[in-house]
Amino acid sequence: MQIDRIYYPVQTLGYGNRIGIWTIGCTHHCENCSNPELWKPNPDKNISLNTVMECVCQVAHADGITITGGEPFEQPEELYELVKALKRAGYEDILIYSGYTREELNQKGALVQGILEETGILVDGLYLNSLNDNKSFRGSSNQNIYILDERLKERYQDAENWERKTQILVKENQIQAIGIPRRLG
Repeated sequence: MQIDRIYYPVQTLGYGNRIGIWTIGCTHHCENCSNPELWKPNPDKNISLNTVMECVCQVAHADGITITGGEPFEQPEELYELVKALKRAGYEDILIYSGYTREELNQKGALVQGILEETGILVDGLYLNSLNDNKSFRGSSNQNIYILDERLKERYQDAENWERKTQILVKENQIQAIGIPRRLG
């Protein structure tokens, strides 16, 4: 699977201290995307499922996993294998960001349905800068937060009203923001 980075703890893209996984490749090209460097596929960043799971399993007590990008559903076979492996490892709170709407994903066939069955939370829809209302961990008000796993209902019941946060990471002379940027102006 083409993955750019894996971070822990991510506290801005879902509940608690999470492991964040950023996939590569996205054809949506949303205006003011927070990760445009992840649009173009990069086969040089192909990481095996075993390597990803080794990284994930090094974290003893993560509250969940967030898979974002890029567009995770542009690698459906690999995404399916990843979410199945995460479930086998005991993760129930798997949150996936997608620029596709839930309706569009529902039309993509059995493989994508299998991914959604293993997913706890889905944040769907294109990021629209003009609708960025600085709320929650969704990017813009057209996006929806779907609780797909009923066991997470209480944890995410008030997610639309969560305060938006951003984490700053400095690594190898680069500054990276983790989270949904606030709309300015």
